[in-house]
Amino acid sequence: MKTRISLLSLCILLFLNLNKTVAQCTWQPVLVDDFEYTTPIIGVIMGTTYHNSPQTFAAHGGARSMYMNFVNCTTGTGACAGTKVYERSFTVCENMPHRFSMWLTTTFNAPQSNMKMVIRDANGVVLDSTTSVLAPLSPSWIQYTSSSFISSTPNILFEMYTNVDGGQGNDLSVDDLRFEKCISVSSTRAYSVCANIDTVNLFSTLTNNPVNNGTWTGPSVLTNGYWGTFTNGTNSQGTYLYSSTPYGTAVGCPSRIDTIVAISSANPVVNLPSDTTLCTTQFLSLNAGGTGITGYLWNTNATTSNIIASTASSTNTTVIYSVIVTNQSGCTGTDTINISFIVCTGIDDLEQEIKVSVFPNPSSDFIQLALSDGVKSDLYFVLMDVLGKVVMNEKISNQQEPFSVNEFPNGMYQYQVMEGKDVKAVGKLMIQR
Repeated sequence: MKTRISLLSLCILLFLNLNKTVAQCTWQPVLVDDFEYTTPIIGVIMGTTYHNSPQTFAAHGGARSMYMNFVNCTTGTGACAGTKVYERSFTVCENMPHRFSMWLTTTFNAPQSNMKMVIRDANGVVLDSTTSVLAPLSPSWIQYTSSSFISSTPNILFEMYTNVDGGQGNDLSVDDLRFEKCISVSSTRAYSVCANIDTVNLFSTLTNNPVNNGTWTGPSVLTNGYWGTFTNGTNSQGTYLYSSTPYGTAVGCPSRIDTIVAISSANPVVNLPSDTTLCTTQFLSLNAGGTGITGYLWNTNATTSNIIASTASSTNTTVIYSVIVTNQSGCTGTDTINISFIVCTGIDDLEQEIKVSVFPNPSSDFIQLALSDGVKSDLYFVLMDVLGKVVMNEKISNQQEPFSVNEFPNGMYQYQVMEGKDVKAVGKLMIQR
């Protein structure tokens, strides 16, 4: 009997167990200040600059920017080197990546402005520091972007210090201040639940490194907690949502919702021939092709739709051939055939009387036959392709001309020497160009 194996395969993906952050995210603005107003600017420290509202002397975008006309440094007072000139507080989601960016220019043709940027948490711990940002002369601008940082407190301070004494017109314009947070990337995808897989954990199919503190909702109740085990025959296909909190549950911390559309998908059908018996000198073409199949893997490591089954053994042997096929949905099917190769003694006895040589083998254009004792009766040379179709049937004579094989495709062929309906000899011929 032919053996058929139902494949039960479940690819278990390795995910990072990230309790605080995730590896992939998208930056979203928490605050954008383009300074397009005339009211006082939040964060300017009085006594360090003559202006506390946006001005029009230079602007990167729009008509206004934060203009810092630094107060002259006199006997240690004013905007001296190392003086803090700007300080602004922000509320953040703890354990979540954030960053700052802004554009700077030295407003007038004067000594170049040089700034230090510091970000601290509520405990005074420095989260990021850039010791020197040289602002080019207007109209050129430079963008400052902090490193990504994570705070362990819900409040942080963004600070700016001047590295150059106020005076001689080293005035600074700042525009398009952005404070951003790194949001864990949610995912939406369709997933084929293959008919021959009993269960699948939908969590393992999510992308972008989800955290394992979430819950599932959908058209039916999934089991196994955050894994969300979908059971064929029990759970309904449809849209399932996985809600998680990658940054914790504090106020202001965003959640993440991943969507999986579970679709039932049939498995590809493979129909290899039934188990059979062949002579050790014969071969059989095995074809696992089918509609919608995109991949093949034989136990011989072949990845083509068809292979040639044969043996080099000179004794009785059994060879097992199996194949796994994959369709467009990623579902798999398999089939197996057992081929018993036996020594056909009748032919062996005849071959002791009629020794047939076919050369060259492999051949590209012509083949020549040689019989050890010559032709003593009406013999025919029959050539068959891998499907068993006769492609040549020629009478053999003592003065045999070469047979042409140049019209036949490359591949393995089987030949027989026939006397009437009796097989006198068999062999294999490879055509190769």
